[in-house]
Parts: sequence; C-alpha cells; structure tokens
Amino acid sequence: MRAATGELNAVRAAGLLVRYAVMGDGAIVIVELPKHGSKGTQLEEPCVLEHWGIVMSGSVRLDGAGHHTYGPGSAFYVKPGPPAHRFEADGPAVLAGFAPLTVPINDSRAAFRARGITPVREPSVVAKLPATVHLDRARSASVGEIQTQSVTMGDYLFTVTTYGRLSGYTDDWCDLPHWGMVLDGDLILRFEGAEMELLGAGDAFYCPSGPPGHLIEVADAAAIVDYTPLAALDDPARRRALRTLAARPPRRARASRRPNAHL
Repeated sequence: MRAATGELNAVRAAGLLVRYAVMGDGAIVIVELPKHGSKGTQLEEPCVLEHWGIVMSGSVRLDGAGHHTYGPGSAFYVKPGPPAHRFEADGPAVLAGFAPLTVPINDSRAAFRARGITPVREPSVVAKLPATVHLDRARSASVGEIQTQSVTMGDYLFTVTTYGRLSGYTDDWCDLPHWGMVLDGDLILRFEGAEMELLGAGDAFYCPSGPPGHLIEVADAAAIVDYTPLAALDDPARRRALRTLAARPPRRARASRRPNAHL
C-alpha cells in the first residue's frame, strides 16, 4: 500500500500541521512546526505517550528523563512515561514518524471538529528529506548492493536500508509487516501474485503480513526507512536475508534488556 505526500490527509491541531495516512493497524505521520517553532503548540505540552520519529528538517529538543537535541536525519524513540516529556524547537521543523493503532480511529470531519481539530487542504509540498538517517548502537548487515542498519525501538525494529543499482531482484519473498517511507530514489514494491506499486522519494508505504509476500526491486539506487514489529520477527515467517541478520535474539532473551529511551 502506497501513499504519496500529496495524498496524505491533513489537519491543523494546536498550532501544528499534521499529515497522516492510516495503513492497517498503524499510521505514518508527518508533523510540520510553524516558522516560530514550538512555542504555543501541542508539542510543548507534557506527554507520557510513546513516540517513534525522525527529524526530517530543522532541530528539536527533548526534555524528559534527560535532555537531548535532535538535528536533521536523527531517528529517535521515546519510552512511555512517567516521567512526562515534551519537545521544543526555536524555528521551523518537520518530524516524521510511525504510530501504532490499538483501536480504530474516527477521522471523520465531524469527529475532528468536535475535538477542536480542523481538516485542511494543503498544497502537495514534499517535506525536505534528510540525506541520511543517523542511528546510534545500530546493527549493520549487507548482502550484495543492499546495506541495512537496524536498532530496537520499543516493540519495533527500525531499519534504514540503502539499495544499490539493480538490487533486490534476486531477493526471496518477505512475509513480515512493515511501515515505512522512501527517502531517496525510486523503487518497485512487488507483491506475490504480480501486483506491484511504484514508489518515489517522500512516499509512505505499508507491507501487510504475508503470504502473499513482498519484495523491493531497485533499478538505480534508493534508500528507505521502516518499522517492523519485533513479535513478527519471532514468527517462522519468510523474510529477506538482511532481516535475519539484523534481528536480535528471540523476545524471551530480550526481556531483561529493554532499549534505552533515546536512540
């Protein structure tokens, strides 16, 4: 499933422009801060929710159990509180992230207006994409022209994958679910049974659990990021060789080694 930037739903809420696409039981979300930064927006309100995100442009500070500054291309994970945390920014910034959905959401215009959220129609402007995504303490793997870096973020494995020319064509089918975004280049997301979608930079995508499986084919070069549930990695599903190399030990062995709050 593909969603181009211009196809995302858009709303204004508490001073922020939020674009989103609901895909399966998750959503890809892009949050744009105003020119003056976070002052007076929902971003600065104390929060105890879990967050998975990437700073696409600008810079933000996280104030919570510690103080962290994230610049363009920084991927981060915030554990659920308490203690509460909040974000701050002195200027414009764009954040992209993933949000698991535990219950269906009502995103009708009437429901949004009842909550003080305004549905809007915005120009189809692609947010500036970072040239690279930075990961600390990442596990790296490579097969041919494909390279990955992966790190555990809560109950998900976050992966940055770079494809070289003519890569992915000989991959095996993968049955794992993924939510992600294309950072650079063009690629084909092919599903078992001949269905395929063409994705470009800025596009969000979702690969549901297989079978049918899926694979990615790249003619020139491309880079993507995605989130995969750790629980799916424990299942005996088909997966690309790099997913096997990047996966951590089974969840039972991980239980005593929870990830750090910020990556």
